Amino acid sequence: PHRWGKYVAAAAFLGLVAVTGGVFTPAGQFVYAGVKTVTYDLSELLGISKDLEPYRTVVGKSVSDNGYTVTLNDVVLDEGRLYISNTVTVPERMESDEALMDYTESMTVFINGRMVSLAASGGSGRADDYNIVSDWTVEVPDVDTANELDMEIRYSVNGDDVGAFEFTASGEELALDTLTIPLDETVTLPDGSEVRFTRYTSNAMGQNIYFEKTSADYSYDLRLEGEDDLGNPVAFFARYSQKTEGRMEVETIDNGYISDEAQSLTLTPYAVKMPEGDGKMNSDYEQIGEPFTIQISENQ
Repeated sequence: PHRWGKYVAAAAFLGLVAVTGGVFTPAGQFVYAGVKTVTYDLSELLGISKDLEPYRTVVGKSVSDNGYTVTLNDVVLDEGRLYISNTVTVPERMESDEALMDYTESMTVFINGRMVSLAASGGSGRADDYNIVSDWTVEVPDVDTANELDMEIRYSVNGDDVGAFEFTASGEELALDTLTIPLDETVTLPDGSEVRFTRYTSNAMGQNIYFEKTSADYSYDLRLEGEDDLGNPVAFFARYSQKTEGRMEVETIDNGYISDEAQSLTLTPYAVKMPEGDGKMNSDYEQIGEPFTIQISENQ
């Protein structure tokens, strides 16, 4: 399924701005302050066909201030990250998708009283003339998401505080239902530094490949491209990287999630130098290693 927003990244205080969007049929709606608030859950926004019910914390509450209403629809905790679906109801009618640019949605995430949000990506869409529906993936690498956690998410829109949500959540069930396959594949980047792919994971939220690197001065973008044993194309892109390690995530925009029927993946590693100067991303990826195969012994 096609993702309908554009990915963005931010620092600890997450200022999340969507620059494109679409109009969607509401999954559900309720009346708040005289305006119907449109709600979506993560499975719809992420195009996930699997049942997320065992893993979701359905918050479904709203806070309102300074003319805005934020509704926290649901969250899912996965290893090292927090998935969030929320709706922003705005006071003035949005005549077109371009009106999304008039609203900057910001949030700060606290877990067990500590601010933990390091980076985020996601997208937003105009659900109707007054509602913006968003999904975000927030990186929380130093949190054991398999535990029950005290969560707080504080929201603001265009710099105005709207309110905070407090609740408990746990990723224990999702952790128990995650398939993990150890890997030991090392590739050498053009600058001589090495990247070692250490494990593949798969669960209801998708598929990931984790890696370690020998240099903290990381200046390359990684991709893995190939196909499964059924002939379906598969690609992974680098979603998150810190000093010595990182994570790649399956690319769903063109190929979708990996098929449940697949028994193996054969992937070829590619890299491209990160932009300098003008900041323009170079798309000339070069192969940096031989294809390798991941045997999937258990399907999710």
